[in-house]
Amino acid sequence: MRNYIPTPPTSNIALAIKPLWRFAGLPAERGIELTHFLRQGLSVSVLDDIQEWSGMTKSELLRISGINERNISRRKNAGQPLNIDESERIARLVRVFDAAVRLFNGDKTAATNWLNQPVKGLGHIRPIELIATESGALEVIDLIGRIEHGVFS
Repeated sequence: MRNYIPTPPTSNIALAIKPLWRFAGLPAERGIELTHFLRQGLSVSVLDDIQEWSGMTKSELLRISGINERNISRRKNAGQPLNIDESERIARLVRVFDAAVRLFNGDKTAATNWLNQPVKGLGHIRPIELIATESGALEVIDLIGRIEHGVFS
């Protein structure tokens, strides 16, 4: 006789893809450890990881994060890491992407669609357009937090 052992239902979060910050090799999503890591400068190859995870082109990622494509080419050819500002911009992009994916319970496609559509809570601006600045990214993350907690105004 076989015993029935119920298994708890698997949630979408449990099935979710690896968060972008882990996929890109960052030591943490936020905190002092990440700050020290960013001060050393991220490797240019982190852009390849983000590109693979997101499905966006490198040009799109650089445009969204507000980084000059020529500077990246020079750093790559010289074997240099991203500077502190560029590293911060990439970390900001990663933070917003991960927050959006969490909002949609691990559904990366739904999160990407939401980031690319005008959102009433942001004055009918696409969230992806706000990632290039710290203020804009904070507005997107704040809106995500409000949506998660059911506060729509």
